[in-house]
Amino acid sequence: MPVRATHATLLARRDAVYDPRARQGSIPVEFHLDDGSTLDGALILTSAEVVWLHQQTSRLVDAHGRAVGGTP
Repeated sequence: MPVRATHATLLARRDAVYDPRARQGSIPVEFHLDDGSTLDGALILTSAEVVWLHQQTSRLVDAHGRAVGGTP
């Protein structure tokens, strides 16, 4: 049976990069596999996806701030 990815996490101390010529961003991630191993990779986003992800993460930051009883 092939090994499958269970989830991905951000790679620590690695910055996202935006390539204006390609109009896409790259976020370093680590894929966690069901056999316990990991693989380094990248989440590649179009310009529209970068904007969408910013909106989504802003919502998460706001929700976190409300959950802990203050502003983020």
